[in-house]
Amino acid sequence: MLKRVAMGFAAASMALTASGAAFAFPERPVTLIVPFSAGGGTDGVARAFQPHFGEALGGDIVVKNTAGASGTVGAAEAASAGADGYTLGFLPIGPATIQPHLRQLPYGMDSWEPVCSVTSNPVVLMTQKDSPMNSLEDMKKAVGDAPGDFVYGSSGPGTIPHLAMAATEGQLGLKMKHVPHKGTANAMKSMAGGVIQFFADTPVVLSRYDVKPLASFTAERIPGLDDVPTMKEMGYDLQFSVWRGIFAPKGTPAEAVAKLEAACKAATESDGFKEFSAKTNTDILFMDSKGFGDFVKAEFEKNGTILEAAGLKK
Repeated sequence: MLKRVAMGFAAASMALTASGAAFAFPERPVTLIVPFSAGGGTDGVARAFQPHFGEALGGDIVVKNTAGASGTVGAAEAASAGADGYTLGFLPIGPATIQPHLRQLPYGMDSWEPVCSVTSNPVVLMTQKDSPMNSLEDMKKAVGDAPGDFVYGSSGPGTIPHLAMAATEGQLGLKMKHVPHKGTANAMKSMAGGVIQFFADTPVVLSRYDVKPLASFTAERIPGLDDVPTMKEMGYDLQFSVWRGIFAPKGTPAEAVAKLEAACKAATESDGFKEFSAKTNTDILFMDSKGFGDFVKAEFEKNGTILEAAGLKK
């Protein structure tokens, strides 16, 4: 009898130890995979978020850039990592809800434990700062007068920068060439060198590179860019945004997800991240694990419909 009681206490002790270990997370650095090259819009947000996220989590966060195939290489790396909470994907809309419609991938909607959403950014059409074009009408005239001579870039086929520019080309009745890149930073090098003349991305790019905005893909003008007209007010029904969030591999323990979610919320509410948001026109958008999961599913369905209508869905 005493032996059975002792064994019972031992089992209870082991259970408490296991439970304590789960709640002790993290006990080593957490890797946050950004699926694009350093210097781009998603990378800029991740690196601004990193210190506040780490402080709230009580551990070190290491940002790792894994670029390629429109963000799908990094997303696949995150999805295939150990489901222990120590490797996460910092994914924007493209690799999470657009690319799975365009190609066979080693991950899908069922590969994740959504942790939280972090930001949602409007998208802006831009050109070189020293370009003679200063408005959408200037662009329309220049490209219309020389069809096929102008080039727009993207951070990869099927990304929001690609879809936004392709939609602009279609609605304005223009003919341009498309040159995809491995990320925004590479595209900006091409723009500085005159290889591409147009690009579409979030306002944070405007503060990092020598470019100027021509129009925004928003319903209303962006605060801080009050002199930049919207596509809508110029008669074009074009609206695009780039949201970003944190994804853990499927099967990550609920305790770890809950702790990551709480740290994410605290980081989005931190003074430092709010300051970054104000300086770069980055809209903070926190959603908890469940809310973000429902949102991602809805976005996946919506983007599938858009891509199918455009004839791009696989």
